[in-house]
Amino acid sequence: MELKAILQKVYQGRRTIYRAMVIAFSLAVVIIIFTPKKYNTRVVLLAETNAKSGSSGLLGDLGGMSGLNIGNLIGLNINSSGNDALTSDLYPDIIKSTPFLLDVLQQKIYYPEIKKTITISDYLREYSHPSLAGWPGYLIGKLKGKKENKEIKKYSKGVLNLSKGQDELIKTLSDMVSVEIQDQGNKLLKRKSKIFSVSVEAQDPMVSALLADSVMNCLKRYVVNYNTRKAQKDLGFIKARYLDARQNYYKVQKSFADYSDSNNNVILASVNIKRERLQRELELSASVYMSLAKLMEKAKIRVQDRTPVFTVIEPPKVPLKKSAPKSSLIIIEMLLVGAFVGFSIELVKLMLHPPDN
Repeated sequence: MELKAILQKVYQGRRTIYRAMVIAFSLAVVIIIFTPKKYNTRVVLLAETNAKSGSSGLLGDLGGMSGLNIGNLIGLNINSSGNDALTSDLYPDIIKSTPFLLDVLQQKIYYPEIKKTITISDYLREYSHPSLAGWPGYLIGKLKGKKENKEIKKYSKGVLNLSKGQDELIKTLSDMVSVEIQDQGNKLLKRKSKIFSVSVEAQDPMVSALLADSVMNCLKRYVVNYNTRKAQKDLGFIKARYLDARQNYYKVQKSFADYSDSNNNVILASVNIKRERLQRELELSASVYMSLAKLMEKAKIRVQDRTPVFTVIEPPKVPLKKSAPKSSLIIIEMLLVGAFVGFSIELVKLMLHPPDN
């Protein structure tokens, strides 16, 4: 049979194609109605890390004060460099990690529909609607009611203990958030710039903007804590030694003053020897005390130097248009599918019952 004759026979059965397209259009409408609207918020940031390599750490300075390498004596690496700072290349992995998502779930946002401040986990559990395919499970969960009262975050020797519902919340939140690092320079080298964006897609425009702000703040806090961890540890060590040195200095100072007052008019060699000994102890403790005071100020400066700076280029804004579902695209796709199905049905009929000629 010639192609022209085939097309003519199929055209005669065009009503089947029309019916299939009408059914497909109806399905498209159902999909659009039962698919929750989603709104996307995108935040653009510039990350600047001030971490510098330190050939001599603060504990090394402490050791140099007395000619001893105290850092090595107590088993600490005083020559650690700042090259272990967390770079923007790892942000997409961080934002998908379970501890980070647990932290985000505990953040509070204002939900305008109920005019209350609730946690993100409560919003996802109570006020977030599933997609068309997830409606059966959603209804079953509603019928069963609330049976899980466990906390969102529970550790046992460093191991996360999550229920099935909590694991589903984490997966849902993971699908809602994403991080994209902008490329720079030669595309073949795939060098990453310091500019990155955080995108959040939620079913409420206000929640989308507030959630994007919460994710952005959690990421800032995570990166700052990671990059300043070593400097904070050095600061805590030196502060403890500083407080001990100050207490010892005050003690020696009081001992020297009491001894001098009680032996003010006594002229004995033994008294003078002890006075000189106390004076040397006072000078030594004063030197240690002042040196540690200077080191503590340097440690504070190093913490600040290691703290990364985030500049918000594009702040979170309440989206005015939905990002999903794309109604026109769904209708066009379903109409094409309907036309293809109707054409296939007529073609199969023609193959099963070919005309006599």
